[in-house]
Amino acid sequence: MVETAEMDSPSEGVFMTIAERQAREAYDRENPWRPMNTAVRGDGLICELLFNDLAGEFLKETSQYFLDHDGTWYRLDPPGKLYGHGLEAPAINWRPAYVRITPERRNVIRQRARP
Repeated sequence: MVETAEMDSPSEGVFMTIAERQAREAYDRENPWRPMNTAVRGDGLICELLFNDLAGEFLKETSQYFLDHDGTWYRLDPPGKLYGHGLEAPAINWRPAYVRITPERRNVIRQRARP
């Protein structure tokens, strides 16, 4: 029988194994969340973003972002801009994925993100 632990965030699912929880906690310790004003602009660093709305904090597991030189966050897949106003929950923290994308790929994402 596999032991399970209830998760803190309902958006992540209902249960995870103890090993999965320990792996997630180790990842969080090695890659702490950082304030938005410390994000590196324009170097193509892929990041995870932590969002906040009236229900609390949440992480969009499948989404990765990069910060452009002008201060605009772009989602990689599907390509899109992160506006942080209106109906969209604002990003409150970021952490690096320690991978960079090429300037050519950034240009493609910016072009596809245009409305």
